[in-house]
Parts: sequence; structure tokens; C-alpha cells
Amino acid sequence: MKKLVLVLVAAAGASWGCSQRLASVQAPSLVQNAVQVKYPGVKTIDWEKQGDLYEAEFEVGMVEHTALLDATGHILMQKQDIGVAELPQPVALALQRDYQAYQKEDLEKVEKAGQVYYQVELENPNGDLQKVFAADGSSASLAYWD
Repeated sequence: MKKLVLVLVAAAGASWGCSQRLASVQAPSLVQNAVQVKYPGVKTIDWEKQGDLYEAEFEVGMVEHTALLDATGHILMQKQDIGVAELPQPVALALQRDYQAYQKEDLEKVEKAGQVYYQVELENPNGDLQKVFAADGSSASLAYWD
């Protein structure tokens, strides 16, 4: 029983070290202000800190958004939920051609360094995949942002 408790405590500590949930008041003002300037009118922001970076999750209208910022308030990446109809035709065709056996879930538009990418979770009984595409439908080298 003691081993089980120690394992659970160790696992909880390991997961806490990966990211921390922050109250809005704990995010530096430069970081908070950057989100407010980019997305005026956002009232509720959920903050997480991962290493030296801050992740802000919030809604604009009814659409979920996430922004990744450094401590100076520079937005490194941002993403938002999208529907299938919002995918560029080359991405939709690539998904249809190469992943017909998969159900498409969690479609997101990602912006990084002036480039736009589209990421999607693909699910089927044989296993799930996470893919990122460039707007032209090619596979992107950008890692999937969970």
C-alpha cells in the first residue's frame, strides 16, 4: 500500500512539473496585456505556464483560442478551433485522399511566424493520429500543438 501511495505522489509531482495552472493575476502584466491587445474584450483567460512560456486559453465569441507567449508578451503561436468547411481545399482533399478511414476531430488553425497551418486529430479503431498540414495540403514540419 505504501508503494502505491508513493507511486501516486511521484506521478502527481511529475505532472505538476510539466505545466502549472496560473490565476490571471500570476501571469506577468506584459503577457496579460499582449493578449488583451490582440483579443480585446476577452474576459476570462485560463493561464498555464510551461517552462518560460505562458499559454492562454480563452473564447472569442463561441470559438476557443489559445495563444503561446514568452515572458515579454510576444505571441509565439496562436490557434483557434475551426470547422471542416473552414479548411483550405488542398488540406480537405489531402485528408479525404489519405485519411478516409479516419474520423476528423479537433480541427484547428495555427499561426506561427506569419505562416498558417492546420492541425487535426484523426481517429479510428486501429489507432489515432495527429497531423499538421500547410495551407497547400502538404504535410508540415511543425509539431502538433496539443
